Amino acid sequence: MYSYSILKYLTRETKILVRYKHPPNHWSVVRKKVHPVDKALNHFDDFYEQVFGKNWLAIRRALLCKNKYVAVLNYYGDIEDTKYNLELKGALNMRVLFDLEKSYIREKTENIDIVEEISETVQEFDNQPKDAIVETQKLQAKDLSLKSSLEKAEYDTRRLVNVQDALSTEILYEFIPTTKIKGKEDFLLESTHYKLYDQNTQFGVNVEKEYDFHFPDHLNIYCFEEGNKSEFPSPKKSITGVYNYYLMDGGSVLPVLALDIKPGNRILDMCAAPGGKSLLALQTLYPSSIVSNDISYSRANRIDNVYKQFLFDFDEKWLQTGKIRLTNYDGRIIEEDTFDRILVDVPCTTDRHSLHENDNNIFKPSRIKERLQLPELQRQLLFQAFKLVKIGGVVVYSTCSLSPIQNDGVVHMALKQAWEETNMEFIVKDLSQALLQTKRVYEYADANILRYGHLIVPSMKQNYGPTYFCKLQKIK
Repeated sequence: MYSYSILKYLTRETKILVRYKHPPNHWSVVRKKVHPVDKALNHFDDFYEQVFGKNWLAIRRALLCKNKYVAVLNYYGDIEDTKYNLELKGALNMRVLFDLEKSYIREKTENIDIVEEISETVQEFDNQPKDAIVETQKLQAKDLSLKSSLEKAEYDTRRLVNVQDALSTEILYEFIPTTKIKGKEDFLLESTHYKLYDQNTQFGVNVEKEYDFHFPDHLNIYCFEEGNKSEFPSPKKSITGVYNYYLMDGGSVLPVLALDIKPGNRILDMCAAPGGKSLLALQTLYPSSIVSNDISYSRANRIDNVYKQFLFDFDEKWLQTGKIRLTNYDGRIIEEDTFDRILVDVPCTTDRHSLHENDNNIFKPSRIKERLQLPELQRQLLFQAFKLVKIGGVVVYSTCSLSPIQNDGVVHMALKQAWEETNMEFIVKDLSQALLQTKRVYEYADANILRYGHLIVPSMKQNYGPTYFCKLQKIK
């Protein structure tokens, strides 16, 4: 229905019809408008249902709910009092949970080893002639190391990459989003990013299993158990004026732990804003120095604010001594000395944010080109990290997206570029066995849809993530 007013000019016979539109905040206007969050959900429904199949509905439900946080305790605050207060609220130390699960896996697999060996020995005994029984050897002492235990805990052959046919079965190639945007023909399309991602191109992919996931002794991270929807209160300041803990999405913890930071390591956080992962790396007490970089000046200021809130006397004791450096460069052109560890937490579609916030949403019509160019930007950042890391050093690539294009696809493109254009060589670290100790805290995507990395998927039990991470070690 339209509203009309009748105005009379000069004579009573003259009538002018004037249409009054509803204001932008009127319910009828708001209901008809398609917001960026709606566009994001439509895109995810179309794309991710093909990737995750029947699991997508559960992931979708969790994504639309509020995510869970963990509390990273500040070693430079009132740490013992903070531990006590959080444990009173029912929070659990994540390191303790990991250690308990590791012990359980070791005990379980040791029992399996014993049963299997007894069974094999009895069978050999029964099959031997009587005159040979006396020569049967005694059972050999078992190797009860963590590596041996985890090798028998779960063995998923789907994680093995066959260089000859791996690319022919690659799931990423099947899920390329729309190939044409009306009126935007000059935009770079996502499908064009995959000229490097050719099924017929074969190159060496070295994959090596890891069996342990080191959790530094000085690092204290608290979480709530599965299904517990309790929330951490806002942190309080310690007697030194810094906050006692930092709240972050639980999925953000594993990319930092995957770096496997050692004492004296020099670290680059290439896209560090807002600064939580840099702070987490510092809480291990291992780094000799950390370079926290971000291309955006305003986002770099956010890193500075985080450090000042959690590190006492930041300017004098941290910046001036060179323990921490804040830089404002495009990560693709950083040219410095090499680093022992590099975290490449790239800009991405930030799937959860895209479903909850219209402001600064990457699915805005004005940001279409930026969104379609993301895989290329991500590849360039990762390739630059390849050049900056030392021989023997570690690069961890991570996103907060479920997209196989932005995740395994980017890793594949960067590895292929390194193989074609340089003499660099990398090992992809398969952490499947090592991550078994984290399964009480995180839920992971089916290994069928992954070749290189690991993907934490949101669930109603533990609503962390999404977080993808892939660990690569430079060997040449």
